[in-house]
Amino acid sequence: MRRTLAVVGLLVLVVLAGCTGSVVRQADLQKQATYDWNTSAAVTVNVTGTQYQTVYTLDNESQIALSIHDQLSGTQPIPISAVKFRYPNGTVVNASALTVEEKDRQTVVTFPASEGQFAYTAESGSRNLLIPSLTNRSHEVVLPPGMRIGFPIFGGATPGGYETTITDDRVHLHWSSVPTDRITVDYYYERDLYVFAGVVALLLLVAGGGALYYRSIIKRLEDQREAAGLEVEEDS
Repeated sequence: MRRTLAVVGLLVLVVLAGCTGSVVRQADLQKQATYDWNTSAAVTVNVTGTQYQTVYTLDNESQIALSIHDQLSGTQPIPISAVKFRYPNGTVVNASALTVEEKDRQTVVTFPASEGQFAYTAESGSRNLLIPSLTNRSHEVVLPPGMRIGFPIFGGATPGGYETTITDDRVHLHWSSVPTDRITVDYYYERDLYVFAGVVALLLLVAGGGALYYRSIIKRLEDQREAAGLEVEEDS
């Protein structure tokens, strides 16, 4: 259900963007953001609230295409903002050094060099994440503080085969490789489980009390029938 909502949310963003033209807006591309360039995975995604920041380490390539594909609307471009590029020597440049345009329903980014790191910011859900896998190499997704994915009803991630660690109350999901074209993560606050457990316990208590109440009524009616001599043998 959360994944469906995530897809619908992304489609709404795309539709709204489509109503006003291209998803590529220079004002958004020039926005400021602080990125952690010290990453160990080929793709590192830092989720914060309703946004996520992606840092992608290039693999001798000149450009990348950002899009999400679904059966309802096909391929749709991803609106991005605060784009930056970091050269191997540590020099960081902003959107003016990159070319970002919408082509064939994709957000196509052309880099100023074939080696380095590319970073951008995009929108996400408050309890779910739907992102394209930029490469089949390693990925790391870092969830907001206090969020968890371990309880199957509320949380989970695809594709499988990932490992999780917790650092400073933040869950880190690690994929050594990603064979699919997207990554989806559903997550929840740890305290939500306690609220859920409390609600379930209350419902069970109410249901148990109701069952005992109706059982006492049935027992009293049986006693009244017996006292009135209304009980008869089955053979009679």
